[in-house]
Amino acid sequence: MNMPFIWLIVVVLTAIVEACTINLVSIWFTIGALVALLLAYFNVSIVWQVIAFVIVSLICILITRPLAKKYLRGNIVKTNVDRVIGKTALVTKTITPDAPGEVKVLGNFWSAISMDDKKTIPAGEHVEIQAIDGVKLIVKHQA
Repeated sequence: MNMPFIWLIVVVLTAIVEACTINLVSIWFTIGALVALLLAYFNVSIVWQVIAFVIVSLICILITRPLAKKYLRGNIVKTNVDRVIGKTALVTKTITPDAPGEVKVLGNFWSAISMDDKKTIPAGEHVEIQAIDGVKLIVKHQA
């Protein structure tokens, strides 16, 4: 069996695998096999064909995969939870060191605890949301 035919089979198989998947899995090997097929067509040594296949495939992976992942990931929509971090909230029930209070942010009420375990934050004060722990917001008093 001659090498151009073998490389053509590799090109076709990797292209079929790529076409059947939704992720980029084998396109780089298709490109590497095309380069090896070109070398085989010009009767370059089998060793150089394999080396070219490996090197071109690796270069394609290293260059294009990070870019492809970035663009194929799509738009990540933040959930309500993500959106509240960094926002200012109004304390509706006093936050004490012993018990969580309640805050209102973006029209929703949340249980909240203070970052400073020794500080009481009275109702009516404004706080900044620092993080989320379970279903409680961790807040910091705004000065």
